[in-house]
Amino acid sequence: MGNTVGSQLREIVIGTLLGDSFLEQNGNHKRFVCGHSLKQEQYILWIYKVLSDLIECKLYYRKWKDLRNDHTYTSVLLRSVTSPVWDEFYDMFYKDHRRIIPINLPDIISPQVLAVWIMDDGYRRNDCNAMRLNTQAYDQLQHQIIRQSLMKLGINSKVHHQANQLVTYIPSSSMEVLRKQVRPYIVKSMEYKIA
Repeated sequence: MGNTVGSQLREIVIGTLLGDSFLEQNGNHKRFVCGHSLKQEQYILWIYKVLSDLIECKLYYRKWKDLRNDHTYTSVLLRSVTSPVWDEFYDMFYKDHRRIIPINLPDIISPQVLAVWIMDDGYRRNDCNAMRLNTQAYDQLQHQIIRQSLMKLGINSKVHHQANQLVTYIPSSSMEVLRKQVRPYIVKSMEYKIA
């Protein structure tokens, strides 16, 4: 394995890091971590297959009981080995140990990056033909970078307030453009995210 990531792998990693995946320090370098509920298992297995061409990864299944509602849940966690290959992505996505939106996102956004981001952390609204990207961790300036990035793909978006946080809202007027851009890259089991 070399120390560089091919363009398709790179886009998949960027898309997941825009979503819920993260990099954690482990010794001198980082490792990649991605986890979802069992409902998204096929998505995690797809990431696992793609990343395994680059770096050793392991899958973990975990069950736990939520005492608040007495439900048992199962999640699937993918964790890579620690490697310097992740240092570049850490520098891109973290500042002072906090996750950020890369300032150059408008230059690196692509339909595949957006498709992975949607699969990882997008939410298709049930009450209307619109979508939300769960970007609650980011400030107003970072939301403007997201808006500029989506506009590069011809997708209009808005910043909505949700409680005391901000989210990225893609209105119904942009959904057909979005679907056309991302559909070729959506894993079959995740098509409900853009349906």
